[in-house]
Amino acid sequence: MIKDKPVILIVDDHPENIELLEAYLVPQGYEIVKATNGEEALGKLSGNQIDLVLLDVLLPGMDGFEVTRRIRQDNTHRLLPIILVTILRETEDRVKGIEAGCDDFISTPVDKVELLARVRSLLKVKAYNDLKSNYRRELESEVTRRTEELKQALGNLQQEISERKRAEDELKEALEKLRSLSAYVDSMYMVDRDCTYLFMNEGHLKRFGLLMEEVIGKRYDQFHSEEDARHFTEAVHEVCETGNPRTKEHKSERDGRFYLRTFTPIIGRNVDGKISQAAVISKDITNIKVSEKKLKDTLDSLKRALNTIIQVMVSTVETRDPYTAGHQLRSADLACTIATEMGLSQDKIDGIRMAGSIHDIGKLSTPAEILSKPTKLSELEFSLIKEHARKGYEILKDVESPWPLAEIIGQHHERVDGSGYPRNLKGEEICIEARILAVADVVESMASHRPYRPALGINAALDEIEKNSGTLYDNTVADVCLRLFREKGFQLTVI
Repeated sequence: MIKDKPVILIVDDHPENIELLEAYLVPQGYEIVKATNGEEALGKLSGNQIDLVLLDVLLPGMDGFEVTRRIRQDNTHRLLPIILVTILRETEDRVKGIEAGCDDFISTPVDKVELLARVRSLLKVKAYNDLKSNYRRELESEVTRRTEELKQALGNLQQEISERKRAEDELKEALEKLRSLSAYVDSMYMVDRDCTYLFMNEGHLKRFGLLMEEVIGKRYDQFHSEEDARHFTEAVHEVCETGNPRTKEHKSERDGRFYLRTFTPIIGRNVDGKISQAAVISKDITNIKVSEKKLKDTLDSLKRALNTIIQVMVSTVETRDPYTAGHQLRSADLACTIATEMGLSQDKIDGIRMAGSIHDIGKLSTPAEILSKPTKLSELEFSLIKEHARKGYEILKDVESPWPLAEIIGQHHERVDGSGYPRNLKGEEICIEARILAVADVVESMASHRPYRPALGINAALDEIEKNSGTLYDNTVADVCLRLFREKGFQLTVI
């Protein structure tokens, strides 16, 4: 941007001095900016395009020498002409001004002719320096731009060469693999992006009773249903777009058998640079599917049998301890609800339900008179009761199960601070299923009637969980349990 007039900043704390300098300079075509102290002068520099500074040395506060040093500290103003206006004539004062960074001096009272001559001289030097700096910047900018363009062009060329070579190598490798694989897989064929057949091996031709000349050049949808063709086309387009293989199970419309169908991109590209071909390999997995179903049926049968055994165990425990009838199932129900709220897998939830349903199985070894004692238990009697967790573990440790039932039951009286029993486990040493069951067990026990005391009520049970969250009970489990009752209206199941 070209300015109409050079701008001169006059800094002086005496208005009459500023007026005098202004009277000399304005008629010569200079624009004046004024400041009465150092701080104001520095502020004016940052807000205006100043071409020269006339600076009084004897300013209040920050003197002219310090103002000069401050100006020179800003790289933007390293070439800005500064004339010190001073009554000081000592050599050491002049040296001090030069060391601070000034360009010239004018003694007061100011001579008009001398002032104008020094101003014009310094402004010419500044104009030359500005021109030189602008030229240097433009030259450096042009060199930088040309260098970057050259680097970019070389980079693009190298990348294009590399991509072409890689594409050629990939195509050769893919075609070689296709030829070698086609003789060994159940069936293989190749299609383009429009799902037109380009190649088909003998296995696929025999499977469908076709001849090569009957299929090559024809589309997939000419041999298959509309829905199957739609899914097939989506798969081909996906692998061509992403370059990633895709595998999915497929039931044949013709023979009803199951196949594992893998779509693999072949690196042949269209003019737009996109992958244009895909190989499809099919493997007959019917026998595997049949075996999987048999295995699932067997597991389901085992689970049903295990569930029956569990129910027998539940009935056995509650026959010996009728006062806690339903306690195990209610605890299991609450524990499963907590686990579901926490987002545990269905398999873990099923394990919690099984373990919760028989978590007191160890009481089979506890004398019946202790279990049904209507008064407070002695220390010895309570120690016998506490043995039920360990006994439960012993009973179940050798039972084959999809879940760690023995560990869950053996740990359901452990506490996160290590104060529980029988092994004084702490924190993460206790499995998550047992930490959940521990909270459910306490809530149900306190809320229900016992031979030695009436029911304490659900509020007392929840207060206990809240009070000891993080010490006795897992923080997350406790928070979820409290939220279920207090915010979501959960109620203990009536068994």
